[in-house]
Amino acid sequence: MVSDVFTIKRGIMHTFDRIASDYSSKRRKIWPEVKLVHGRRVLDAGCGHGRNSRYFLEMGSDVFSADISMEMLKIARKNISDAELIQCDITFLPFRDNAFDCVLLVATLHHVPSKPERLKTLKEIYRVTSHEGRVLITVWSIFQPRFFKKIPRMMADRVLGRVKELWDTYIPWGKEKRYYHLFSKRELLNLVKKAGFYSITIYKKGFFPENHVVVARKGVKDGKAR
Repeated sequence: MVSDVFTIKRGIMHTFDRIASDYSSKRRKIWPEVKLVHGRRVLDAGCGHGRNSRYFLEMGSDVFSADISMEMLKIARKNISDAELIQCDITFLPFRDNAFDCVLLVATLHHVPSKPERLKTLKEIYRVTSHEGRVLITVWSIFQPRFFKKIPRMMADRVLGRVKELWDTYIPWGKEKRYYHLFSKRELLNLVKKAGFYSITIYKKGFFPENHVVVARKGVKDGKAR
């Protein structure tokens, strides 16, 4: 039976609370793609234990690090004590309009259940991004070798109503399972455009990349606010 959005979000929060210690010990390196963007005032939305936030602190930025998992934020407090830490649902960001000139949404959007919620998330990101500000988005790709054998099962799960949308799945971490929505490049680009961003650049590694990486901009085009 398909769970509702609130139930899935609550499950994501509790799952990352339970795996926080193990996850943070095994995911220490920053995502190299974060070096594609920069800013004076940075939001790391879905910061986890703070590995990407640390890079921007070292660059001299004012960093605000947000996550749904309190246990992740407790670990982040030890790693990035100079950042402002906020527990929140990224679909409802507690920040004013145009607050940040750089926003990271790294390995986070694919944990948001349902297309309307993902669009709402990107519109919130758009809202808090300043004009000419840049946003880095990374998501897992459906068309990567480790998922090829799982594609028929994922299609069957959707037909049988076991998941909410096609390419929704659960990926294990030890005994826990994490919700993911796996993306095609087209789906991600359409969603980013629909949220209002332009000057969208997608970075690709290999023919079947593990991640889709997008840098998008909010600004003024043809004399009109975007």
